[in-house]
Amino acid sequence: MKQAASIHPGQRIHLAREIDRIGYMLVSRWERPLAAHLLSLVTRMENLVRAISLLELAKEARALAALLEQWLQQPEAAPSERVRYGQLRHHLGVVCQLGLMERQQNLGNLDGLLQPGAEDATLYMWLPAGLDDGRLQRQLACFGFEVTVMSQAAKLAKALQRQAPAAVVAFADFTDNDPIRQLASAISSSCPLVVTSPRRDFPARLEAVRMGACGFLDWPLQVNQLVDLLSFGDIGERRDPLRVLIVEDMASLAGLYSRVLAAHGVEAASETNPERVPERIQQFNPDLILMDMYMPQSNGIELAKVIRQQRLLDGIPIVFLSVEKRQTVQLDALTLGIDGFLTKPVAPEELVVTVVNRARRYRKLRSYIVNDSLTGLLNHSHLHGQLDSAVERARRAGQPLSLAMLDLDYFKQVNDNYGHQVGDEVLLNLARFLKERLRRTDLVGRYGGEEFAIVLAGTPADKACRMLETLRQDFCRLEQQVGERTFRQTFSVGVSSLASAEDATSLVQQADETLYRAKAAGRNRVECHGG
Repeated sequence: MKQAASIHPGQRIHLAREIDRIGYMLVSRWERPLAAHLLSLVTRMENLVRAISLLELAKEARALAALLEQWLQQPEAAPSERVRYGQLRHHLGVVCQLGLMERQQNLGNLDGLLQPGAEDATLYMWLPAGLDDGRLQRQLACFGFEVTVMSQAAKLAKALQRQAPAAVVAFADFTDNDPIRQLASAISSSCPLVVTSPRRDFPARLEAVRMGACGFLDWPLQVNQLVDLLSFGDIGERRDPLRVLIVEDMASLAGLYSRVLAAHGVEAASETNPERVPERIQQFNPDLILMDMYMPQSNGIELAKVIRQQRLLDGIPIVFLSVEKRQTVQLDALTLGIDGFLTKPVAPEELVVTVVNRARRYRKLRSYIVNDSLTGLLNHSHLHGQLDSAVERARRAGQPLSLAMLDLDYFKQVNDNYGHQVGDEVLLNLARFLKERLRRTDLVGRYGGEEFAIVLAGTPADKACRMLETLRQDFCRLEQQVGERTFRQTFSVGVSSLASAEDATSLVQQADETLYRAKAAGRNRVECHGG
């Protein structure tokens, strides 16, 4: 027992690969000596993992061993190829995958493991004494960031030990006694480091890279540039992780894949029932679907066709993860628009690289197609399509849903007085503001011109009005830049809800009418339909 407990994981992985190799020889041709050899390997695996408390793997190994024992006890009747393909292949896939990747005992469902927390809106800012006038804090607070400004290196080091923020923004002059040079490695190992500096020369930028910084911004720091940096690239992906939906009838395997992906910053949700997959896709909005090819209720190809039938779901990449090793079957799957094929057991590195690269590429391509080119929000047509789906889901589930129509006040005067370039920047600032302040489940799009629409699922009208009133007040405090000068911008809002609307069309109509009422009442206000 003690000897088994000290066995290196590499030996277990080697044993899993050998079980896979011998097992698929047995799938292809039945030979009793081969079956007996496979049984000895599986029994060895069972004893090994039970001794080190990998109970889920031990359970699956026992099931495979029992199947082999049953067949070997029937000397006259050999299992048919069809039976071997159905039963043996399934057990092999589970045992070998668990043996290859298992690291911990608990394999529970890990949905929501990387849900955004309070730290996603927390920033630490290191500025030398005398540089902080409070303006940066006030402006970033309008975007929903909680900023702690420090001027002592020791204080920053202690704060990092207590909590890792969304990022550390640090002023650097790159002198020999610059404290950030000494703290950079500790910062970049716990969270992203953004450097801001009055120096713009190549040596300074190179030094920032060597310090581990993932962003370099000019000083004086422009709030809109910082918000953009926090929303895109590596930092943006950290705050809004790639999302992968795992469709796998074995909950233990789904949990295993979830944990491997989560360790690399991917948020994974799992679904074991194929019938719930379309609804789950709409709720979770994944960047990729990782799907088992063979499930009891329906096979993966059938389920992929169901997904591809729906226009809004047609482009999501689907990668099959299966014990299927026949190249002809894999090629047939690829011809149906499947984006990849991973064969169980799959190495953790291969799983992560395949999933992350395809999911990242899809997220970027989708943004080009569905988002407005200026603001990056949903464009008019895709907003309407998402609204229709959201209304249908809310009706089916009996849940509230509200729609807010938002319009910038006197926006023509901004263009006339400051020029269209400044007007575009105001639109961008509003888009940045809404993306940072709204929940990830909320839909926000540019409805047209200076008008925006926000779909608030699960939110009744009274709560929606309170949310929009808070946003209105905070946006009023945001400074819009025109060269060295600044000005403030306001907006008006009309809110409607499914409580008074029959469908998406009437919901939009009511919100529009309420918006006009807000503008007629003096602008810079929130009006609620029927209120």
